Amino acid sequence: MGTSLSAEIMRIENMDRCDNVIERAAEVFKAGGIVAYPTDTSYGLGCDPRNPDALERLIAVKRRDRRVGFPLLFADETQCGLYHDFQSLERVIARLFWPGALTLIVAPRPDVPAHITAGRGSIAIRVPDHIIPRGIASKIGGPIVGTSANRSGGPSPFNLSVALGQLGDEVDLYIDGGPSLAHENSTIIGVEAPETEEDTRSIKIYREGALPIAQVEADLRVDSDAMRFWSARIIDAEI
Repeated sequence: MGTSLSAEIMRIENMDRCDNVIERAAEVFKAGGIVAYPTDTSYGLGCDPRNPDALERLIAVKRRDRRVGFPLLFADETQCGLYHDFQSLERVIARLFWPGALTLIVAPRPDVPAHITAGRGSIAIRVPDHIIPRGIASKIGGPIVGTSANRSGGPSPFNLSVALGQLGDEVDLYIDGGPSLAHENSTIIGVEAPETEEDTRSIKIYREGALPIAQVEADLRVDSDAMRFWSARIIDAEI
């Protein structure tokens, strides 16, 4: 699409040769900038959440309530472990569905800064099935914010043009990876805390998205580790 935007735009011609794009995005993140980038679901809007000023700027661009918090995208499960202590069923879920279109609502570690948790007792984490966000998170040595690249209440951007139309010059770098192969955002679930340590745990659904809940249930039921820790119940979360 034609545009008079002054924001930087990088187009990916070959996903197998995108090191320069990841490197440039990491530079922008480290400088406190904001990047719109492709994922395995909708286009994401991100900054380095460890930088409070960058996070506040992203909140202003997104026009989002500060108290809502933001999902975090990680390079791998090991990197996630710096922000959350996984319990048994969560580890099984991560093994089965990451990288992929599944976001987990989990308890943050005590040392996660309050500006990242927004004072909440939970954070949303995911390892996406896309080289760009994982590569950036690996390059900067920490997670990146993984909210959708739109204004709050606006249409989800499964094509970069939708993000450009809503966010304009308020974003420092746009990465064009072509139309997303998905048509929905990630599915969001959490693991219910048991009453005792010996209890099995239920799964809470916060949002059904690109990964069908039926597939989540089917994959868990044929996994021996999952059946040791899971109550075989999937319930709707009270939001």
